[in-house]
Amino acid sequence: MDLDDTVIDRVRVERLDDSVGGPWETGDSRFAVVVEARGVAGVFAPVDELPAALVATRLGQSVLRHSVTDHTRLLRRLLAELGPHSAGLGRWAVGALDCAVWDLHGRLADLPVAALLSDRPAPRVPVYASWLSLDLAAMSAAMSAAESVKATAGEGFAFTKWALRDAEAVEVVRLAERAATWAGQSVAVDALGTWGHLRAMEVAPLLAPEAVRWVEDPLALTDRSAYTHLRERAKGLRVAFGERLSHVEDVRALLEHCRPEAFTFDAVWCGGITEALSWLGAAHDARVPVHLHGRAFLPALHLAAAFPRVAGAVEYQVVWEPRRQRALRETLQPDGGHVALPDRPGLGMEVRR
Repeated sequence: MDLDDTVIDRVRVERLDDSVGGPWETGDSRFAVVVEARGVAGVFAPVDELPAALVATRLGQSVLRHSVTDHTRLLRRLLAELGPHSAGLGRWAVGALDCAVWDLHGRLADLPVAALLSDRPAPRVPVYASWLSLDLAAMSAAMSAAESVKATAGEGFAFTKWALRDAEAVEVVRLAERAATWAGQSVAVDALGTWGHLRAMEVAPLLAPEAVRWVEDPLALTDRSAYTHLRERAKGLRVAFGERLSHVEDVRALLEHCRPEAFTFDAVWCGGITEALSWLGAAHDARVPVHLHGRAFLPALHLAAAFPRVAGAVEYQVVWEPRRQRALRETLQPDGGHVALPDRPGLGMEVRR
């Protein structure tokens, strides 16, 4: 079969009902994007309602009769279709469609996606644990928080990440150091965009590097001017960012001028696996470590397996990832801080359809 001559002949969006992985709860992603060629289906799931609707009503028609293997040209076509709306929701929809096409390509070639990207993908990928719904600042939950941090760290993850929303600088530092003590190693902290410049500048001289690996998204906006200003004013603060970015041009400028401790972009939100390859290249050129965001866990595993020298431990969202994997017939669970890369064709997992 000459895959270069194989074109996509059908695109659709399927809703996962309660008999498929349910009962579903408010906030759950419950749609699948499906692309077909020569009677073979590539699938990406779960997808939220709004990006799924954009695929169904607008973007899906743009991929018909397009080559299954020409991912770069397809990405350009999809972004051109979105025009000036190619950020945020638009990129998310493009990313879901792109991942479904990569799944189809792998199935037709009888190879995992990671093997399409690299001659020697790693069989196992290191992961780190994040539990952002646990409020370390709640004094009434201090004992359960300690137990949760200790138990999670004890499972062998590369490291752990915890949420520390805006609070007084002294309290932020106290809680971060306490989490590191509970974990028995340095932890990453996610500010979830709540700190702002003032809080970050107050915290910067107080955080011990042996306790905190990085502070993720201290600012509400991820742009060059904001983080350049932060770097100048909050000297010594080790920051991470990436999941809120949409354009590779912004990525290159940020990585070059702001030098984060970690680049944490999402493999679907950025525009899919095809776009993620450019972002990995930008991080490699800037010599910035990549720790892929966990929202698109399965594509992230394939990228990290294909490029282990660029992409380090992938985020495993302790609460949310098991819920998302209810859409799959099997689950991907960490074992000793690693997840085995699926060795079946495509993304390697079957969606409950």
